[in-house]
Amino acid sequence: MDIGEVLFSMKGRTGRGPFVLLALVGWAMAVGFIPYDPITVLRQAPVQSIAALGFALLAAWTAIAVTVKRLHDVGLSGLNSIWIGLAELSGDPLNSHSALAMGAAAGSIIAQLWLCIEPGSRRPNRFGNPVSA
Repeated sequence: MDIGEVLFSMKGRTGRGPFVLLALVGWAMAVGFIPYDPITVLRQAPVQSIAALGFALLAAWTAIAVTVKRLHDVGLSGLNSIWIGLAELSGDPLNSHSALAMGAAAGSIIAQLWLCIEPGSRRPNRFGNPVSA
């Protein structure tokens, strides 16, 4: 499987390695280790705004694709990525005024951590053969 299939295709399975790497990059951006502030960029020239929008869409698609394939690896439907994504969009679990939003955001963090540590199924499942095969 080449890098394009790993990052952009939603078919098949992927192991913990690519998912953990993508999660680390996402967390580094969220925490601020990788400086990316889309609001500041959108206030700049139109060309920079278009580039920032393109980068954000590419990053979102990659995150969704790798999450779907990681869910496939543990034997779950990729549709579960919908609730994980919606929970991530609900906000910061430590800076939210709604208990429901805090719980949803915390749930997405728990789901990400679970996908980072849960080994994939060792047998072929409806999504394909194991990654090591």
